[in-house]
Amino acid sequence: MQAIILCGGEGTRLRSVIGEKQKTMTEIGNEPFLVNVIKHLKKYRITNVIFATGYKSHEVKDYFGTSYYFGVEVNYSEEKIALGTGGAIRNCLDKIKYDYALVLNGDTLFKADLKELEENFLTSKADMTIACKEVDDKSRYGSIKIDYSGERTNGNKDIGVIVSFDEKVDKKDNKNAEGESIDEKEAKHNGVSKENSAINNKELYDLVINGGIYIIKKELIETIPSGVKSSLEKDLIPGWLNEGKLITAEVSAARFIDIGTPDSLKEFKERREEFREL
Repeated sequence: MQAIILCGGEGTRLRSVIGEKQKTMTEIGNEPFLVNVIKHLKKYRITNVIFATGYKSHEVKDYFGTSYYFGVEVNYSEEKIALGTGGAIRNCLDKIKYDYALVLNGDTLFKADLKELEENFLTSKADMTIACKEVDDKSRYGSIKIDYSGERTNGNKDIGVIVSFDEKVDKKDNKNAEGESIDEKEAKHNGVSKENSAINNKELYDLVINGGIYIIKKELIETIPSGVKSSLEKDLIPGWLNEGKLITAEVSAARFIDIGTPDSLKEFKERREEFREL
C-alpha cells in the first residue's frame, strides 16, 4: 500500500511555540514529529510515501531526502497555492501507483491497526474507509454516525457504514465541560470505558471521531477538482455521502494525538514514550 502524508499546513496555532517552522517538522526529542508517522507506517510494511507539501516544503525535503529514507521510498507533491486537504490529495494523483491509497495527516499520530483498516476496505468493497477513534468527549472533533445493520455490507454487521459525517464544530475555547483541554483529555484517556465502547456495543454509533487516516479509491480521488482548494472533511466526505458513496468505518481504541495546539504538543512531548511502537 502507498501512503500520502498531508504536511502542507502552516500551523498558525503553534506559532507562539514553534515560530515559522513547518508544523509536522516540529522537533520532539532529536527528531521531527513526522518521523513518528513514518515509523508507524513501517510497522505495517508501508514503504512508499508521497509527502503532500506546501508551506515550507523544503524543510520536509531537506530532512527526508528525495529518494529513500531508512528504507522508505519518498516522493513529493508540492502545492504552489494552498489547496486544503482535498486539493492536496488530488495534487498527488499522478504519483499514485495503485487502485487505492492510504491518506493520513502528518500532524497526527493515531496508532490504529493499518492492516485491519485495509481488510475493512477490501472486504466491504468500499469507496473509502476511515479510521475512527473512540472518545468520551467528541465536542472538539465533530460528529460521525455509524450503521452496523449490514444492509450495505452484504449482511456483515461487523463492518460499520458511515451515514453521517459533520466536522462543523465550534473550536473557539477547546475546552470540555470540566474545563480540561480536549487534547489533554484525549492523550490521557486514549480510549473509553468498556461498557461505553462502540466496538463492544454495536448500537452505540456516536462516541467516535475522525482519526485522520483514510483509504481512498484512486477513482474517487480522480473526482476531486484539480487545482481547487477543498476540504476533505468539510466538503468532500459529506458530498460523497450525499452521492451514496460507500464509506466504511474501522473503529479503534488505539492511542491518538494531534499536535495542532500548544497544549497537545506539550502533552505529546511529555508522554511520547507511551506512543512508541510496542
